[in-house]
Amino acid sequence: MQTANLSVVLPTYNHAHYLPRALDAILAQSLPARELVVVDDASTDDTPRVIEGYARRYPSIRVVRNETNLGVVGAMNRGAALAAGEYLGFSAADDYILPGFYEKAVALLDRYPQAGLCTAFDSFQVGDDGPIEPNPTGWSDPPGYFTPDEVCRRLRHSVPGHATLVRRAALNELGWFAPDLAWYCDWFALVAIAFRYGACHIPEPVAVRVLLPGNYSAAARTGGRHVEVLRAFFARITSPEYGDVAPYFRRNGTAAYFGPDLVRAAADRPDCWSPPVLGFLNGFTPAQYRELLADPDPVVRELGAFFLGPFWKQAAAREEEKGAEVRRLRDELNLARSRVPPFGIPGKFRWLTALAIRRLRRSAGLGVR
Repeated sequence: MQTANLSVVLPTYNHAHYLPRALDAILAQSLPARELVVVDDASTDDTPRVIEGYARRYPSIRVVRNETNLGVVGAMNRGAALAAGEYLGFSAADDYILPGFYEKAVALLDRYPQAGLCTAFDSFQVGDDGPIEPNPTGWSDPPGYFTPDEVCRRLRHSVPGHATLVRRAALNELGWFAPDLAWYCDWFALVAIAFRYGACHIPEPVAVRVLLPGNYSAAARTGGRHVEVLRAFFARITSPEYGDVAPYFRRNGTAAYFGPDLVRAAADRPDCWSPPVLGFLNGFTPAQYRELLADPDPVVRELGAFFLGPFWKQAAAREEEKGAEVRRLRDELNLARSRVPPFGIPGKFRWLTALAIRRLRRSAGLGVR
């Protein structure tokens, strides 16, 4: 049987329940991968037994066991370093791919050797039984190749790792996945490759990301650890090594997705007021910048005020004036409504009684309630 010059890396830790679905989908492709490198990251459940059962039936499966748990990034890097294919695909044990993915992606990568990767829709489902959401990218109707400039104009935040094949040489040039970027290691690597070499695109769902509470990406939360990871992003993107792709990151605004913590990470840098760094902090909503005005760090507050612009105080005052006007009009309407007799004889009788009581109270100096 013909195989693709492709290695698929599947890191897994205690995912025995999901592994059969992921493995079956990979092994059933119309154009199979040359090898499937399954990295068992020191699982303590039935994962080793499930993997061994598949490895006995499928010689293309290569089993790698970590004696100690390296984490998702470490397991991915170990599998990638051992893989031999010209192209690499990375699958999570709780996700799965759809028929025809490898055949379509490899055909495009073979046709466009300048492309660093081939990607498709970021399709997903919520939970094991949720419906598949196609999540179209809007890049184009026909499949094809897009230059770095074209990718920059079309990309919405990320290149979906579960729906992407990457050229091994391009990923190796980046030094694989950066552990200090944690949950964003594949985001950074794949976006950087797309901005450096351009990307092929398949305008359809080819893989499904299953959103579960235990997903590794679900660990990304605002706060200290999140700011630390974003500092690592700044350290890389401002280095000479990424000088060719940094302008694309700034123009596309992809990093703004990470929210106000990106500003907090930049505020720690001595060059936070330089145009190259400020270029990454543009694109948040006014509400997000206003959130920064209450930050304990004075530099963060200054950056928030800077991006709100010199007239943000006047704009806030105008919003407060509008709110006061709305409240005044509402009070006037309620008062006018109280002066209009309601429909029906019983309603009119109650209204006249209340009106008479108010007049009596007013004439007696008791006030009106």
